[in-house]
Amino acid sequence: MKIIAAGFCFALAAAALPLCGPAGAEPVPAARSELDAFLWPGTEPPRRLDQYGDRLRPESLRDRLVVVSFVHADCTIACAVRVLDLDKLAQALPAPLRERVTFLSIGTDPARDDPARLRAFAEGLVGKATRLRFLDSDAASTAALAAALRYPPAALPEPPPTILVFDRTGRMAMAYGGDPLDGPRLLQDLTLLETFENGIGRPARGEARDPA
Repeated sequence: MKIIAAGFCFALAAAALPLCGPAGAEPVPAARSELDAFLWPGTEPPRRLDQYGDRLRPESLRDRLVVVSFVHADCTIACAVRVLDLDKLAQALPAPLRERVTFLSIGTDPARDDPARLRAFAEGLVGKATRLRFLDSDAASTAALAAALRYPPAALPEPPPTILVFDRTGRMAMAYGGDPLDGPRLLQDLTLLETFENGIGRPARGEARDPA
């Protein structure tokens, strides 16, 4: 798994997602983090439902590490293996960390992947006990995400082989590309990010940052 970047603003301007801007630009309101803008792009954010028909709400992601991947119910073997690897990692997280990390898999086939279909896919592949939350999407938000990731629209609905990690402040901290998933590296990064309560580079109270 190749690390594309850490703590950077990717091609969000092309997707009209207001995550970062030039010096002197108006700051992004605290209530709308980079994670919020990525999951709910545009002035009329989509209503995202998971595989159980439950609505994802921004407040449920506050002060949590969030791992975002992409999927659709007819994806190829590489995509299915990625889902299996993420499910394995989610199940294997140490107990304290497990309760602080949310795994989201965003659907990239809005024309077909409704919650019922995503649930059938999830339960058939990783079972009912999975900690992954599979989310539906609409055409506009799918196009916005593809533009933000610089993913060719013609390649959709096959999901991009990209995994994003957002820190506890909702800031995009890591982006990984390529297969297979490097589970140990992702676990290491999540463990480190959990020690920062105010984003990258600011250790939680009482924590000493490793000088290495």
